[in-house]
Amino acid sequence: MFKKKVSPTNNNEKDISAYQKGYNRAVKDYKALEPFRKYPQRIINVTNRFIRGKMHALQDYVNGYEDAKQQLSKK
Repeated sequence: MFKKKVSPTNNNEKDISAYQKGYNRAVKDYKALEPFRKYPQRIINVTNRFIRGKMHALQDYVNGYEDAKQQLSKK
């Protein structure tokens, strides 16, 4: 009955995976000379297993952030 309005600027954000969003955030923090954020990665992983993978997007985001943080710290 009603069509959902989709703006072209939001499509790009939806196409990016959670891992890539986390990676991009770490790069943005690095370029802005901000300190890296500390996420409780172990707690997220354990909780995700406990609730049968329902937090996979958050886990992917943190994994992407941590991977970028490690790569950028080596520079």
